[in-house]
Amino acid sequence: MGDGPIIVVIGAASATFGPKVLRDVIHHPDLAGCTLRLVDVHEQHLDIFTRLARRINDGLEHPVSIESYTDRKPALQGADYVLISVDVERVETWEQDFRVPLEEGIRQVTGELGGPGGLFHSLRQIPIHLEFGHDIAAICPDAVVMVESNPLNRICLAMERHTGCGRILGLCHGVEIAQSFIGGLLGIEAEDMVATAAGVNHFHWILDLRLKATGEDLCPALREKLKEADPRQWPLSRKLFDVYGYFPSCGDEHIGEYLPYAHEFCGLEGPDFAGRARGTQQLWEYYQEQAGGEGPITPFDGRQEGAHYEERLQWFFAPRSWVDTLAFPIINAICTSTFIRMPAVNMLNCGAVGNLPDDVFVEGPAAVDASGVRLLSIGDLPKPLAAFCRRDIDQMELAVEAADKGDRNLVLQAMLLDPVVDSVSAAERILDRMLKLQAEYLPQFA
Repeated sequence: MGDGPIIVVIGAASATFGPKVLRDVIHHPDLAGCTLRLVDVHEQHLDIFTRLARRINDGLEHPVSIESYTDRKPALQGADYVLISVDVERVETWEQDFRVPLEEGIRQVTGELGGPGGLFHSLRQIPIHLEFGHDIAAICPDAVVMVESNPLNRICLAMERHTGCGRILGLCHGVEIAQSFIGGLLGIEAEDMVATAAGVNHFHWILDLRLKATGEDLCPALREKLKEADPRQWPLSRKLFDVYGYFPSCGDEHIGEYLPYAHEFCGLEGPDFAGRARGTQQLWEYYQEQAGGEGPITPFDGRQEGAHYEERLQWFFAPRSWVDTLAFPIINAICTSTFIRMPAVNMLNCGAVGNLPDDVFVEGPAAVDASGVRLLSIGDLPKPLAAFCRRDIDQMELAVEAADKGDRNLVLQAMLLDPVVDSVSAAERILDRMLKLQAEYLPQFA
């Protein structure tokens, strides 16, 4: 065992999340000597990924201790930090989440986090994360839990309310992605800007954007550059910026999930499910090849033309960017007594956003040091933005209760609160079809 903290990674053998963890280890040498416990139920993928991790670790000047487990309970013994990124049969079920509501006339643009698709994603994800939470509460109750699974805020709220598991953080790259987009328009590196964004996960807004070196307000320059930009780039976010005066910080495909008119800007084609499946298969072929190879690790080159951004950028020794996990900067700051400002962390509100409920998870900038993580005070959100968020919060709370209790009527209530649902009969048909189609993933409703 190493001399540093014990970090447990549940869902380590993921084609995208696992490599992010390794990138973070590489770029945080102050955590040398930590114990990294990789946990996954997929034995073949876990074996490939563990061998790859050890190959990379052997080449580090400051290596860590690597262990792997298919049973999370022994891995949780003595854990200081638990990172979670888990989804079950993701592409297959996501395609169902998207297609079924669309076939019933509901115009949802992505079907991952909002809309009926996002609701069923929640119903599948919450129970397994409650199992994780119960085990953490029983085995390592003082561990800091960092969730990167989606739907993130619903999972975090469920774990906080129903497991006795404390110190829960939700981590998401939305603000960094928006900064990268804006930086590209302005010709400024993302790390040279300071964004203050707040709201709820995947439904938050940049309230202030400044040049780090001088404090210059960058919003006027952003308005001017958007006039010249390709109109196909983030059209929904740009329209919302025009109407409300604040730029959404999570991309059209996410904020559009919560708006009934998003299809006018985003269309109804949905994600490229086949392409995602092919990309994941190609990544595993690459990992297996690298795990059994010799010599230096070769960057993944995006073998599929038009590969998804994570696939194009997913190599281990590239400069750090928003493809990392976000967990390790926090762990590093706590362990080294270093102060950092994280652009976005999801935590219980506790007054940080004045006009949203205290007992739900909100997203905002956070301060991190040896004492832990604290949301920075934002004050009140502008009234229209707060209204958007409160509507999502109401549905979030119903979704959490429906998933925990296996209550069909609560599911219907949650669906009818969703702004993209405009028909009771369509909602009932979707509910009947999805409960039947995904019965093996929704045992609480049996």
